[in-house]
Amino acid sequence: MEWKQLQKEQGIIHAQLRTASRLSEQKVLIEQQIGHAQQEIDKHSKALNQIRLRLDKLEGFSFMNMIRTWAGQQDELRAEKIDKAAILELKINEAKKMDVDLAHDLGQINTKLSQINEKELQEALSQLNAKKKGYLQIHEPEQAKRLEQLAHEEMHTKQLLIEIKEAEAAGETALTELGQAAESLHSANGYSTWDTFFGGGFFVTHLKHDALDKTENYLHNAQIALQRFHNELLDVHDMSTKSLQVDTDGFVKFADYFFDDIFSAWSVHSKISTARDQVSRVQDDVHNTILRLQDKHNKADDYLKSLQKEKEAIF
Repeated sequence: MEWKQLQKEQGIIHAQLRTASRLSEQKVLIEQQIGHAQQEIDKHSKALNQIRLRLDKLEGFSFMNMIRTWAGQQDELRAEKIDKAAILELKINEAKKMDVDLAHDLGQINTKLSQINEKELQEALSQLNAKKKGYLQIHEPEQAKRLEQLAHEEMHTKQLLIEIKEAEAAGETALTELGQAAESLHSANGYSTWDTFFGGGFFVTHLKHDALDKTENYLHNAQIALQRFHNELLDVHDMSTKSLQVDTDGFVKFADYFFDDIFSAWSVHSKISTARDQVSRVQDDVHNTILRLQDKHNKADDYLKSLQKEKEAIF
């Protein structure tokens, strides 16, 4: 009983230390992502200002509003520049939203880190290790090394299961957000078709523009959810054990989708269907990634049971 209690206490401390380590890693990662978002804002803003100067437009003019009401009188070159400006405006808006959301995530991480005293945890862990060593020398000297190995593997596998569950939850959230974005694109596409082929009128045009505005928000929600899913997958990657390797190359490759092409596609109503196809492909990637996580989840569960069975046999 004493060994199990020592093992339980050690597991709790290890989990807290792992949480601190994971939060520190995520802090660095999110700080990098915030820096990237700010670079995107600067880059696209400079490009947009250049187009504004060329078109002699006032600061703050919304190209998205113009392109949505454009009746086709502009010459082809001018229209092309306006289209590029609209895309840049979308990307700037998205980068600003991403910056805000990531800053919020960073604030939560800093709060959690401030509540963990790593020095005290390390001292408590050292004391527990000394107690465990003394116990094994008295009760199970011949099996001491193997029991320590089993204890180490058990703790890491339990933590791996926690990381996998968190990644699965983040993936499900991403799927939900992608589904809402897909529905919104479908709605915007429907209004666009009505407006194009059946005359539409002011009311339909207003509904279409409102749907596009909502779609921009839904796409952002999907993107930040994908970013968080990506970050959770990196945690899973870091938690491999010698006996249970977790190959995450396939898990994280989908994270290269960050909707640049989607913004380019749906900014013009005639290309909304293309954006829908792209969102659908991302949905498939996320779904397949979740299935692979579930497979790793099951294998980790089985491995944990085998460790516990071997440990019980020794005692």
